[in-house]
Amino acid sequence: MATKELRELRHKYKVAYTSYMQSVQALSEASQHGRWPSAAVLQQEEQLLNELTFVRQALLDALYAHSVKPSGN
Repeated sequence: MATKELRELRHKYKVAYTSYMQSVQALSEASQHGRWPSAAVLQQEEQLLNELTFVRQALLDALYAHSVKPSGN
């Protein structure tokens, strides 16, 4: 059963992933229309990727900690 911390991290990961994928879509659309993405779009993509990476690592760390925790706790 998921702990409150794991549920919260899963939610944060889903939000970060969705936001990042929207940024990817913006980059893709610019490319499909032959436009160069603006500096703001590129900066946002970098920021969102960093957030996604951070939250993903936190979730993986928590999942690992939960998986090695003795079953009596």
